[in-house]
Amino acid sequence: MKNLTKYLLLAAMLFSAATACRKSHDPILPGDDDEDPADNTELLGFYFVSEGQWGHNNATLDYYNLQTYTMLNNWWAEINPTVRGSLGDVANDIAVTDEFVLVTVNASNLLEISERGGRHVAAVEIPNCRMIACDGGYAYVTSYANDGYVAKVSLTRKQVEKTCATGHEPEGLAIVDGKLYVLNSCSYHTDFTGGGNNEIASISVIDLDTFTEVDRVFLGIINAYSPLTLMPDGKSFFINSSGDYNGVAPCSIIYDTRTSAVVKTFGFGGTYADVYDGKLYIFDTAFSYTTMDWVSSNCIYNPETDTVSSFPVPVSAFASFGAPSGVWINPKDGDIYIADKGNYTSPGSLYRFGKDGALISRIDTGVCPGHLAWDLR
Repeated sequence: MKNLTKYLLLAAMLFSAATACRKSHDPILPGDDDEDPADNTELLGFYFVSEGQWGHNNATLDYYNLQTYTMLNNWWAEINPTVRGSLGDVANDIAVTDEFVLVTVNASNLLEISERGGRHVAAVEIPNCRMIACDGGYAYVTSYANDGYVAKVSLTRKQVEKTCATGHEPEGLAIVDGKLYVLNSCSYHTDFTGGGNNEIASISVIDLDTFTEVDRVFLGIINAYSPLTLMPDGKSFFINSSGDYNGVAPCSIIYDTRTSAVVKTFGFGGTYADVYDGKLYIFDTAFSYTTMDWVSSNCIYNPETDTVSSFPVPVSAFASFGAPSGVWINPKDGDIYIADKGNYTSPGSLYRFGKDGALISRIDTGVCPGHLAWDLR
């Protein structure tokens, strides 16, 4: 019974649960604000993905207009009424380049490529696809298939050109100094009942010129079900470890690409994180087999002073949430957006807080809201 509970929990997490996504401008990807939102760029709004309920084919891509503060719900499907009938089954990540909006649709096994205005362009088949990073006309997409790999997708030819094997269950990925860093979460290979032979999560380092793995660094953590959140220095990543929900507690680390090593460990998890004004905003939701419940916590980490301070929005503000599922900071004004999946079957919510933590508004989303990309022009 314990093992059944373990795999039901993992299935819920992997196919319609708590992931946060992240990345930057050029491309603009969910959650990272490592690009410089200069005065000559205008933030028009954001693209917002709700994962949908596994098996129900009800993932959605919406658009939020920051000039009128209105959400265009089911935006993509209304623009493309004859394409598949919907975005697909369980969307897992979003990325935006100068030309395209990209969404991985996990259970539908495809990378959706649309124009920034929403019109469908192509769908590239990638089984069990997860997260996206982009660079120089290519999208790099992680896949759980075939024991884990990353696909190199030409955005010109709209096809997979190469693949590179990684570790088990690759999740977040990011590009730094001509190398692709891929987080091998090893989520399926962790003994979630406590004890046992837990497989250690790792980073696969892939040379983009040869598209081969040139290094693999083991991180000393398990179940790194997480994106790679690029730190303000642009050279290191914040990574979450969910533990085993029993005897191994959640934690989080900072991995430095310059030393190929973990340079800091925190005694708390960080399921979701975003960068704003040189600081890391961290939000954690941790499950425990002991209490059979989720516990939320949050904080701000300042890497310049190596200090932790209070998050503007107190944890008490989430008491009515069913399941917090993402945090993003507006790179222009510092407003904080936090998603709530609610009961996982009905449409969720996106809450907008001011940088002082005061609630401004609640925005309706699709089922299981989870991924945001800023529309900077």
